[in-house]
Amino acid sequence: MKEPIKDYVQEKYPKGHVSQWFGENPKLYAFLGLKGHNGIDIVAPYGTPILATSTQTIVEVKDNPSGYGKHIRAIDDTYEYTYGHLSEISVEVGDEAKVGYEIGKMGNSGFVVSGATPFWEYNPYAGTHLHFGVREIGGTDNWSIYGDYKVYIDNYPGFYKGAIDPEPLFALGDVDKKKHLMLTIISLSNQVISLLKKIIKKKQNV
Repeated sequence: MKEPIKDYVQEKYPKGHVSQWFGENPKLYAFLGLKGHNGIDIVAPYGTPILATSTQTIVEVKDNPSGYGKHIRAIDDTYEYTYGHLSEISVEVGDEAKVGYEIGKMGNSGFVVSGATPFWEYNPYAGTHLHFGVREIGGTDNWSIYGDYKVYIDNYPGFYKGAIDPEPLFALGDVDKKKHLMLTIISLSNQVISLLKKIIKKKQNV
């Protein structure tokens, strides 16, 4: 399976792009009925392209302000994928996204937390991150329905509501420590540009 961002480094920030691993922080997620975090949080600058990790069919495009914000769910023959907290979405339900195809952009929509907390030491890029979740397709008893798509999920609900650890599915990348300060500056600049565009558009419509 390919990584959802280019040059992904599968190590904890600041060495890599991961701010929260699968299964971490059980106390934080217990109120959701989870044993721990049910995905991987991947940090990169606001506006970073999000890429399809395999050739997938888009089954849900949704905006949930109190949850994953602007997010996408997609399926292939083996897994269901969740891409959460996006700033932009560039696909529609029913689209087939080839592996490596840009399906959206990194953002901080929905419920995100900016800054360090008791649960994670680093939360760079002003809370911007991708929640990437994976559930294995299979079985006959448990399913999720996305419009015309009925997806059977193994071991649902389970301790992680059917989610499995995506980490073993990726190839490890190379660490480059020198990029992170510049990436933070780029991320904040992208957010300012995005906000200015919205202000200009709003003024033009007045």
